[in-house]
Amino acid sequence: MLKAHLDRCTFDVSLGAADREQSVIAKVYSADQMDIFAAMESIVAAGFGSTAEYAIPPPLAYLPSHHVLIEEKVHGPQAMEIFMGDDPDQYLSTAQRCGQWLGRFHMEGPRQGPLREPQELLVTLRHWAHKIQAQGDPLAGKAALLLRKLETALPAVVNGFEPRAGHGSFMPEHVLVSGERTVTIDLDEYDVADPARDLSWFIVSLERLGLKKQGSLRVHDRSIEAFLRAYVGSGPRNALSHLSFYKAAECLHRAHRDLYKRIPPLPEWSETMLDEGIDTLRWVRAN
Repeated sequence: MLKAHLDRCTFDVSLGAADREQSVIAKVYSADQMDIFAAMESIVAAGFGSTAEYAIPPPLAYLPSHHVLIEEKVHGPQAMEIFMGDDPDQYLSTAQRCGQWLGRFHMEGPRQGPLREPQELLVTLRHWAHKIQAQGDPLAGKAALLLRKLETALPAVVNGFEPRAGHGSFMPEHVLVSGERTVTIDLDEYDVADPARDLSWFIVSLERLGLKKQGSLRVHDRSIEAFLRAYVGSGPRNALSHLSFYKAAECLHRAHRDLYKRIPPLPEWSETMLDEGIDTLRWVRAN
């Protein structure tokens, strides 16, 4: 077993005799997810197949009676492993590859799945903030302030953004560096969304790798800059318009997780994320 979630579990499976063994990735879902198989087929058909420079793992089969998705196993390190290493040059080149993959996906990936409008996020943001406020100050005051800033910075409903193909959880853990190829896995939460949402997930995840290894969100600032430059060079115009909003929203999300999903909780990390979210929106004004 590679990873377990409440609604799915991922396995590395070996088939055949030892002299001609083949490895695949199998995902077992708690409910039918034939749509994920179909979505991955559409992405492959859009130019992200097994021989493409920017790719996803091709889906091989779906077993509806057992809710099992089988996909090609991609060999190579996770971008997360590279960023947790000690080679700054690899940090930058890996960040560029991640930015180029996401830019191309937002430009050429098929728009399929539910549309995620920023207004829908407000209910969840308020839930996270109120749960953090239950912890008392200083977290309560900072959560309330961040929520007010997010409500003010909420993108406009009309002409607020151009929906693009969304990954749903684009972060260094989900990008594999396989030779000359850059392959992104875990398309389970595919959707259509503001492209800034995927950008923010990657940026905040990379900041937190620095927090985890060296105790600072600023460790990978140069890599984040390289990631954004590469993305802008290959992605849609104006995709960064709402990046501050989505980044601050993801900071609130991580602050909540640090209190309620970690054992033991890490209130000091939660406060760090709240401070980062507040600082991100410091100069943002209402639409």
